[in-house]
Amino acid sequence: MRSIEDFRPFVPSNDYATSKAFYECMGFTVSWDAGEVCEIDTNFGYRFLLLPKNHNNYGESLMLHFMVDSAQAWYDHFDSVGLADKFPTTKVAPPALQPWGLLITYVWDPAGVLLHFAEDPNDVA
Repeated sequence: MRSIEDFRPFVPSNDYATSKAFYECMGFTVSWDAGEVCEIDTNFGYRFLLLPKNHNNYGESLMLHFMVDSAQAWYDHFDSVGLADKFPTTKVAPPALQPWGLLITYVWDPAGVLLHFAEDPNDVA
């Protein structure tokens, strides 16, 4: 059987430099930058490709879901680095328990991409 060795979604930006700075402020790193695309590394084993364009406002329809051990800790981190203050077109929502059972901190990036930092409160390690 064939295998998939990696999966990296393409994420749009309205302003390439601002989006790169936003993700770096979150604590992610730019692994490489070819000018027309760069790789953002979450530093947790997952990566995505950032594009310098937002075709048809695709960013407002895209969501990325990260399962984390603490939605509150991520919210506190975003608050401590001043993410929403440094990037006024973004928003960070405090963790809230969703009807489907996950506690989620929502973050909107500069292009409108909705990031979910989701914790399963029933998952006891």
